[in-house]
Amino acid sequence: MLSSRSPVALDRSIGSGLARFPLQVRAGPASWDELTGIARRLEADRFVVVCDHGVPAAHTHRVLHHLGAAAPTSLVWASGTDTVRTDDIPPDAVIVALGGTGVLDAVDRRAAHTRRGPLLLPTTLPAALDTALSLVGPDGPRRLPVLVRAQLEFLDTLAPGAVRPGLYALVRNVLSVCPASYDQVCARLRPDGRYDRSALASFIALCADARAALTCYDPLEDGPAGVFRYGHAVADALRVLGVGALRYGDAVAMGLLVAARCARHLGLLDAGGEAAHRELLARWGAPDVLPAPLTAQDVLGVLRRTATDSGRTDARGAQEVTDDPDSTVGMVLLDTLGQPHVFGGHTVTAVGHDTLRVGLEAVAATADDMVPRPGDRDPAGTRSGPAPHVPGAPGPAAW
Repeated sequence: MLSSRSPVALDRSIGSGLARFPLQVRAGPASWDELTGIARRLEADRFVVVCDHGVPAAHTHRVLHHLGAAAPTSLVWASGTDTVRTDDIPPDAVIVALGGTGVLDAVDRRAAHTRRGPLLLPTTLPAALDTALSLVGPDGPRRLPVLVRAQLEFLDTLAPGAVRPGLYALVRNVLSVCPASYDQVCARLRPDGRYDRSALASFIALCADARAALTCYDPLEDGPAGVFRYGHAVADALRVLGVGALRYGDAVAMGLLVAARCARHLGLLDAGGEAAHRELLARWGAPDVLPAPLTAQDVLGVLRRTATDSGRTDARGAQEVTDDPDSTVGMVLLDTLGQPHVFGGHTVTAVGHDTLRVGLEAVAATADDMVPRPGDRDPAGTRSGPAPHVPGAPGPAAW
């Protein structure tokens, strides 16, 4: 997949509150010997490598070889009948995550029972650009890793079809956190998903810098770092719908377009900001319409059910909602590129369904896919209710 085999050595330190953890981006034969040296300095009783069955055997064997030169090393699987139990892991062991986001989440739960945090070796772009850089997981705060190491050889074996959508965190971060990198990233993005190692290393560095800039004073990502959920409300709804072969990164692309249209409808983001979303996504090569036979009405239905079933919006600490037609959905919106809209101290806005209807038109394949607006008759002949009140824009708020 990658056209270059040049060595790479790049280091970052990511701060989350008072805690910090190192990130290494590496490639080349010498970097593997360095991994052995790092393993020795950890002075672990043993290494327990938790791996996904989808990781190529060559990668697994290489990691076991280099860690095994420092301490006894065992391999277990993140899922299946041969998973490891918590009581099988000695407290002085170091758990190693080798895989994607699911493996990193599984390892975090097991590492809670050891004296040190895990060693993370992400093998996918979503894991390297997003999950491994965050100290917040689906179950709450994560253990501080002893090291996050993005070994670019792991990415060499990814198919281009997995690389392109895997860059969703990069595109999201450029739009919502670091628009100064817009032109540079635009020039490097390729719709065919073929990148050399220097490009991928620069993408990882940019995402690490964006994360570090916000989580240094917002480690739980419930303040300004909540912007890392930009585009994910609609993406999560598409995941619930289980749309064919649509990858999560492409679902995030849909979410970014919907959020941009919603923000423009509310008078927050201007036309140039929405156009910048479409230009960046075109350079990225992401789809910009919902895949058939999915319609905007399907997505709206999931968003409404999610808000109703949970009893509150998608925001951490966002306002209560009810099961009436005027309930709202929590979404990150932008006032301008790199500046999230802030309401009530949160980066999540309660978006009403009339605005969501308008937003979903941005990804509707045809006019027939558009959801009914208030006053339109639905297929049963009933009329939609009035649009819910959406909090107004109080203007940019300082963090």
